[in-house]
Formats: sequence, C-alpha cells, structure tokens
Amino acid sequence: MQQVTVRCTIDNCYYWRDGNVCDAKEILVTSDMVGQRYPGQVDVQQLSTVLREVGETPAKTCQETCCKTFRA
Repeated sequence: MQQVTVRCTIDNCYYWRDGNVCDAKEILVTSDMVGQRYPGQVDVQQLSTVLREVGETPAKTCQETCCKTFRA
C-alpha cells in the first residue's frame, strides 16, 4: 500500500512532527456533524468504535469536515 504524507499545522498535537507532518498511524477525518457528536479527542484506540457507530458521513465542502485524531 502506498504511504501518504499528511500535512498538519497543529504544532501542539501529540502526532505533529517537524515539517508540519502528522505522524499518527491512523487518522479519522469525518463530517462536522460527527465532530459535534464527539467533541473531545478521538485517539487512535477509539477509531474502530467511532467508525462502527458513525458509519459513512456526507460532506459537500472541505469546510464541513474535521480531523478527529488530535491529541494534545
């Protein structure tokens, strides 16, 4: 599988590395609707549970999406 570089500017995140690179092994990007339902951090250990509960979520623009992998 091809490895993807994820860029992130949130330098106070646990997964942030020099060069604005996200070092998380898994990343959850979802709709703002789900973001509001899970207002706290969703760490890698919680991803499978959240994905089962949420399923697929639509978004029409990038402004309707959010990264839920953040960990301070």
